[in-house]
Amino acid sequence: MTTSHDIRDVHVLPEHVANKIAAGEVVERPASVVKELVENALDAGATRISVRVVAAGRRLIEVLDNGHGMSEQNALLAVERHATSKVRDADDIDAVQTMGFRGEALASIAAVSHFVLTTRRATDEAATRVHIDGGSLREVNQTGAPQGTRVTVSRLYFNTPVRAKFLKGITTELSHCIDIVQRHALAREGVGFQFFHNEKLLLDVPERASLRERVALIWGLSFSKDMLEIEGERDGLRIRGLIGAPGLTRAQRSHQFFFINGRPVVNRTLQFGVQDGYRETIMIGRHAVCMLLIETDPRSVDVNVHPTKREVRFRDERLVHDVIRDLVRARLSAIEESRIITARNAAHTHEVYRHRIGADEPEAPEPLEDYGGIDEYIDDIPEPASSERHPEPPRPAWSAPAPAEAPAPPPQASAAPSQGALPGFESGEGADLFPGAVYQPVEHFDQDAFQLFDTYLLVPGEDRLLIIDQHALHERLNYDNLTAELRDNQYAAQELAVPIVLEAAPSQVSLLEQNLGLFRQLGLEIEPFGGNSFQVTAVCHLYDEGLVRDLVYKLLDDLAQGDLFDVDHFMASALRLATRACHASVRGGDRLTPQERRGLIEGFRRLRPPYTCPHGRPIIIELTQAQMEKSFGRSGPLG
Repeated sequence: MTTSHDIRDVHVLPEHVANKIAAGEVVERPASVVKELVENALDAGATRISVRVVAAGRRLIEVLDNGHGMSEQNALLAVERHATSKVRDADDIDAVQTMGFRGEALASIAAVSHFVLTTRRATDEAATRVHIDGGSLREVNQTGAPQGTRVTVSRLYFNTPVRAKFLKGITTELSHCIDIVQRHALAREGVGFQFFHNEKLLLDVPERASLRERVALIWGLSFSKDMLEIEGERDGLRIRGLIGAPGLTRAQRSHQFFFINGRPVVNRTLQFGVQDGYRETIMIGRHAVCMLLIETDPRSVDVNVHPTKREVRFRDERLVHDVIRDLVRARLSAIEESRIITARNAAHTHEVYRHRIGADEPEAPEPLEDYGGIDEYIDDIPEPASSERHPEPPRPAWSAPAPAEAPAPPPQASAAPSQGALPGFESGEGADLFPGAVYQPVEHFDQDAFQLFDTYLLVPGEDRLLIIDQHALHERLNYDNLTAELRDNQYAAQELAVPIVLEAAPSQVSLLEQNLGLFRQLGLEIEPFGGNSFQVTAVCHLYDEGLVRDLVYKLLDDLAQGDLFDVDHFMASALRLATRACHASVRGGDRLTPQERRGLIEGFRRLRPPYTCPHGRPIIIELTQAQMEKSFGRSGPLG
């Protein structure tokens, strides 16, 4: 690739080029504009913020607030690069408490859009209107407007069309915009938020709403009822908010929200602190729900490590982790203690009542209401292999379905089918994946396929020894048969006697409405039920009815990733095919009969790469003759 100038020449970039480069760092997508404008409104002391977008922000983004506004002089300075009212000198950066402070947001947004700023202070008779197109000032005039600021951004990326091509679909971009408003609505009690899309009100949070009420408005009343209040202070950290009961979990961390001095942030230390707090309380692979508001000395946290200020770094990461962990553990322990006390009181009351009525045998007390959700996943935990060996352990259940048509045997194999082979593992011809032992005639397998430690199958060849993990192999064969069966079947849904009602977050409503056909294709009939509510009226028999809500939320989280969604991967995960295949497979330590060993080897002959189980463990390793000779110090076959 050649250029028209010598790259060794150093020169100063033209202002319009520098502005576009800065815009590329700050204005990643329409949601970035929403974030910067909402944060400016909060810094201006607004108590009501209204966000209006058209076509998910591609055509229009407008943010209106009732903050203190700006004078004409300040309005003109605000759209200049590196202009801010929040930082005076370098020391202020270490203790910044405002949301925006880098002085690049408005200038960067104006550089790639048609930008109009209208603002008025309470003491001004008229408002100031500043109009900028693609970074060039077009007009400044006086107009009428209420106190506060209105910023209108239209035709985003009109002068950088290449950048516009990298935007996702309307639904995905809209969900990002709503997510920004939701996060700030959770963090700012005392501030009201409204969000409109194409003139339709999607989110309305009153100023006086508490944190729990805001959670209910966003995710529904039933969701908020499963949240536990948490509050504590230690080592300069004051933490309050809500955490989910152990039964309220998600497959991803999409419902974990952290706020440092009112700023929505992402920080792995905070995530790991919550994760460790819930350790041994929720299933591995599930993630807790939480909304934690953290107040600390601004000098103990660096908010300037990322251009969008989304990520932060603490001066003492270990301290923050331990405080979060201990606070969560203490709150969950209080639940358990309360349940124990309730159980003791119930037992005492029952005993007193039994003596009063003179009953000989007391009836069993009613079980305490649990939070649910954990026992449903117990089956996902692999059973530990027994350390005690038996001469003839119980035979596992061979549940892998047989293929519709068994492949023809290899030319050198006996014409008679093998007796006692595992269902679905009839002898057949495969490609020459490994020359020698794997493709020996079937009648030789009794002699040549040995079992070592009741766990590994040894298959010698002419110049190598193949070592196969019997559980990993059987698990992979079962998994392949299950996925093949699913591909051949339609996910026909069966109507439910009582529909399952669920509430979607505002950012998910449009996503759900536009993908009802996909849900139907996957065996879930869903209908609108008013507002943000939907009802599941029919479910495929393959799904666990008790986990349908989690399944829908997981699918919505995956769909929000846009092009990254993969139907096959989702179905394998949703139906827990790997778990089903694992539970139907032989275990390490199971002693196999010669016929069962033969069935596994014949199944291996039909495998295609990768040679791993569904969990990623290798199925086979090989030890070549050359490796053996090197280990024994031989120089060659006759050395």
